Amino acid sequence: MYSFKLVFEGSGESPVRFGDSMMQLGDIGTEFKYETKHIRVWDLILSPGQCSDWHRHESLYVFIVTRPGTLKTEYEDGSTSTNQFELGEVVQGQKGALHRVTNVGDEIYSNSIVEIKEHVG
Repeated sequence: MYSFKLVFEGSGESPVRFGDSMMQLGDIGTEFKYETKHIRVWDLILSPGQCSDWHRHESLYVFIVTRPGTLKTEYEDGSTSTNQFELGEVVQGQKGALHRVTNVGDEIYSNSIVEIKEHVG
């Protein structure tokens, strides 16, 4: 069995409104891995049926699939999408995206998320 360690206890972002309720946003991955002045790297590892925290991507980012599977993504407006991801696939995400993902497959799903920090100067 896998154990998960959250390095940070939340994004520190103010709660956001979902319908009539307020929700505290969490981390974009299940484990923080690495950071430089240019990038921040997370792993996201989800067992079947497991969800990520609701989170917002404050930077441009890509993720690289390290274990293939199917994710359902829920967005702040109530819409959803379901996508199959293949091993090694690289996907560019949207800066500002607010969502959570659920592993709707039968196997453990994982990816590595690389956030690209804006460079000033």
